Parts: sequence; C-alpha cells; structure tokens
Amino acid sequence: MSKIAINKFNIITTQELLVHVSISSNKNGGFYKKLKLINHFKIRKQTMTRNSTEYYRENRQLKKTVYKCPHCDYKSYNSRMCLVNHINAKHINECDKPFQCRFCDRGFSQKAHLCVHCEKEHDVKINEGRIVSIAYIIKPTTQEPKSKKTKARRLYYKNNDVIKTTDLNNKKHEYLPDVFMKQHDIHYDARKGFITLHKCPLWKKK
Repeated sequence: MSKIAINKFNIITTQELLVHVSISSNKNGGFYKKLKLINHFKIRKQTMTRNSTEYYRENRQLKKTVYKCPHCDYKSYNSRMCLVNHINAKHINECDKPFQCRFCDRGFSQKAHLCVHCEKEHDVKINEGRIVSIAYIIKPTTQEPKSKKTKARRLYYKNNDVIKTTDLNNKKHEYLPDVFMKQHDIHYDARKGFITLHKCPLWKKK
C-alpha cells in the first residue's frame, strides 16, 4: 500500500483515497474524478520532496511565486526570508533592526553582518548560537522630559529597569492606557539623555 499524500494532520494511502472518493463522487464520472485526484496527490508529493534549491531555481524562471516589498519595487523569487532581509536592511531604522550590537548603537538586518562588525570594530568574536532577544538595561537620568508620554516612560523605567525586545514585540510593556513601549521609544529616550542604556544579547546555544 503506497503513501501518496502527506500533510501535517495525517497520511492518506491509495486505498483510503479511493474509498473516500468512491463515497463522495459516485455521480458524473466518479471514476475519472478518482484518477484525477490521485494524480494530483502524486504530483503534489513529487513537488514536496523536491530539493528546495531546485524549486527556487525553477521559480526564478517561471516566476510563479513572487514576494513583493510593500515599501518599494523590490521583488524576490527566492524564499520569503529574502524579502524579510531586504525590508530589515532598507526600510527599518537601525535601532529597530533584529541584530543589535551590545558594544555600540549599531544594528544589523542579519547576524552575519553583526558578527563581522563585532570582530572588525570591537575585536570580539561572537560565540556560536543565535540571539533570541536583547535585554535593555535602563537607568533614568536626572534630566526631566516635557512631553506626557516621555514622562510616563521615564516613570515606567523606575520599576522596569530591564526590558527584553521579545516582550516589546509582544506588547507586554504598557506604560499608558493602550500605549505600549516600542524599541524606538527607548532609543529616543537614550538619545535625548533621559536614560542611560546598555544592551545585553540573550543567546540560545546550538
């Protein structure tokens, strides 16, 4: 009994598929519908088991799947991750990029670029693994802000001196009703001198 269709819920066999189609399509040429559906799953299986490199090479030629940038005319016929890297590199502020340097204010769209920067500029080799979050270590200064939101954030920092970027992304830091802390808020407050800021990467070892 050969397996011809696989998904995340179950595995369908040829016999099970024939029984299912026989029950659901006995009218209007049900036999041909069975053959058509079986061929569909066979083709689908071949597509799923193909090498990803072959798939993207073919897609670049046929242009069936296109990932378009919402900010410019950039298009990618490769994986969706190529589009994500493009957006992080070209359309995201440096302070909001996913890979932040712990030794300075630089931010990068890819980990490889961060590793090169740290070795070149700080003579530090990044250990193996991946950064899962950045911990912002915050201490308010004596400088008083004027705006309502900045004052509220400064007060919030006094009781929350360590803030993780993953918590910011998940909207876990609400410093005013329905107003959530964002990464650029913290960098703004540091740039204006309302807080001192240190960044500590949180690594997940391989």
